[in-house]
Amino acid sequence: MKLTPAKFYALVFLSAFAVQSSLWAQSINARITGGGGNGKCTFEVRVDGVADVEIRNSQGLLQTRSGQQAEWRRLQCNQPLPRNPSNFRFQGVDGHGRQYLLKDPNSNNGVAVIRIEDNQAGMEGYTGDIFWNGGGNSGGHGNNGNGGWYNDNWNGGGSWTGGGSGWTGGNNSVNQYAVPNCQRTLRDKLVPRYGGALTTQGNPTQKQQGNITQVQGRAFYRDGSGTTGNIEYKCNVQSNGNVNSMQFRVNGGNWQQ
Repeated sequence: MKLTPAKFYALVFLSAFAVQSSLWAQSINARITGGGGNGKCTFEVRVDGVADVEIRNSQGLLQTRSGQQAEWRRLQCNQPLPRNPSNFRFQGVDGHGRQYLLKDPNSNNGVAVIRIEDNQAGMEGYTGDIFWNGGGNSGGHGNNGNGGWYNDNWNGGGSWTGGGSGWTGGNNSVNQYAVPNCQRTLRDKLVPRYGGALTTQGNPTQKQQGNITQVQGRAFYRDGSGTTGNIEYKCNVQSNGNVNSMQFRVNGGNWQQ
């Protein structure tokens, strides 16, 4: 069989996915309903193996520690989780396996971590609640104008930061078109060529350089054959939203265009 340039580059790209990460992560933004008074968040996930549910402010991160990739179903809160909540507690609601509070937000930079251990065969649904009685978001973190904070890493092996002075989280966009257009460019490059689906993770970092907004972020990709990989991507976006350049790499490999 003749190896065309297109097939060659496809093989190079797919071979990068062969080195799979032992830690998968999927982010979600909480649905905020209500507000004021005592706080509560309810999460619902599907797990087959071991996974960590991390909740920070109005965001959730689901990290698969072992087994099949865990899946978000929902994250609903009556208000964002403060960085220093009073009388914080966790209660498991549903699920046949074990779930317990692994890290309290008061001792973990505002991040609540719940460990789920599923010893049943196949995916199992788990629901849990966290509660608190007020609290504050004060501390050495920038405020995003919504009682939250930004530019901190998620803890654990799935941590990511763009680093450097002047970087902010996605909620403090220097260019409102930069992040969605960068992510759309990445998706349009990968999905039509290899099939499958791309899931972006967390809040990409942004930095303004004149009329250009530099975006850096992470994503999880599963191609049409089921091969998976963790993507790092970066874009230069003009003030009108046009993407000047975009690069990505798979599982820490070489940068590609």
